[in-house]
Amino acid sequence: MTRFPEPFVAAVVQWAPSFCDAAAGTTRACAAIEEAAAQGARLVVFPEAWLTGYPYFQGVTRHPDYFPTWRAFAMSAIEVPGPEIDQIGRCARAAGTEVVLGLNERDRSDAVYNTMAFIGADGTLRGKHRKLIPTITEALVWSRGDGSDLDAHTTGVGRIGGLMCYEHNMALARYACCTLGIQVHAALWPGFSFMDQMIDASNRQLAMENACFVMSAREVMSIDSVPSGLADFGDHSLWNSHGGSAIIAPGGGYLAGPVFDQETILTAEIDLRSTLNTKWWVNGTANYSRPDVFRLDWDRRQKPPVVA
Repeated sequence: MTRFPEPFVAAVVQWAPSFCDAAAGTTRACAAIEEAAAQGARLVVFPEAWLTGYPYFQGVTRHPDYFPTWRAFAMSAIEVPGPEIDQIGRCARAAGTEVVLGLNERDRSDAVYNTMAFIGADGTLRGKHRKLIPTITEALVWSRGDGSDLDAHTTGVGRIGGLMCYEHNMALARYACCTLGIQVHAALWPGFSFMDQMIDASNRQLAMENACFVMSAREVMSIDSVPSGLADFGDHSLWNSHGGSAIIAPGGGYLAGPVFDQETILTAEIDLRSTLNTKWWVNGTANYSRPDVFRLDWDRRQKPPVVA
């Protein structure tokens, strides 16, 4: 595969999730992939924890409905690999698209992780990445990833990798991504309005710093998307997210979006040759690297709790 394929169309899905419903969410993911492919997309990116939904209830621990909602959330999380990924893989193969999907992953110990899955245009699971640090009360529902799975994937549309939410504020994680040669960075976020300015700054800084395209995927959400039988916690605003998805060029300029307050699929043409224009100024692992002064020590080993 050439490092600089011909220009192609990439898409970001800004749809509401099917909260705590893996089957409905899988069907909805396939519909989004098909719709994006009909617009010419060869890469489709979904928001953070989109499959089964972001845990908006995470900090309301004193409410009597907290634990029933937590149990429903944990039970709806999927295994990776698993049947849902297989089904989405078949959709990706039929559409001829690479897919980056934010999801809730449950392992055999019933730990739940905030995970991004990379699914190839051939339908295979290229890899996954578990969020390194759940932020504040997210730690009540998600476990930590061990960093061994942070990687970039060589595809027919370039080198694809990414981070989730506040991982973008971990300077060394951004630098690790730079060493991987990522050309298209999937930035998965929630759609909270209070994060808009920070997300704008983080995305555009990374597009400059790592000389890559940034696919910023955020969801719209409201109490109307919460299934009946799950608690609203007496505060409908708890569930509000207004999107803000965007596609950003190397150097920080917007190619599409940000778009707010509507379900939509954003698209833009990606020409990977333009990454070189930004790298002429700053290549973080070459002309703007001083390993004799600053160096990242990255332990990429798996770190299981038990070594047999």
